[in-house]
Amino acid sequence: MKLWKYSGRFLTVTGVIHTIYALFIGKDAFSEMFGKGLVNSVGENYNLGFAFWFLICGIILILWGETLQYYISKEQKPAPAFLGYAILLFTIIGCIIEPVSGFWLFLPQAIIIICSKRN
Repeated sequence: MKLWKYSGRFLTVTGVIHTIYALFIGKDAFSEMFGKGLVNSVGENYNLGFAFWFLICGIILILWGETLQYYISKEQKPAPAFLGYAILLFTIIGCIIEPVSGFWLFLPQAIIIICSKRN
């Protein structure tokens, strides 16, 4: 099985997990933001800002994953190796700074992209 064909889907699933987790851990923050009417609801409250950006990062991962999957489907070839190395670097830095986190989910994704056979 050619796992590289699912590289985009793996990123999308990671984004979905991130987004669901953001909604779960940030439910009080989002309730407060909605209660304030959303416009300028974060202000200087770092907890609200964290919840908001955690959610946004999940959504960005979903968009990135779907874009990558579109590329793979259209081109019928693996993602460029530089993307795998960039994800690997991102993963290493993330795991060093925050070892108990979801950064580890990116490691197999990076390896799949790096090790995929180029056409």
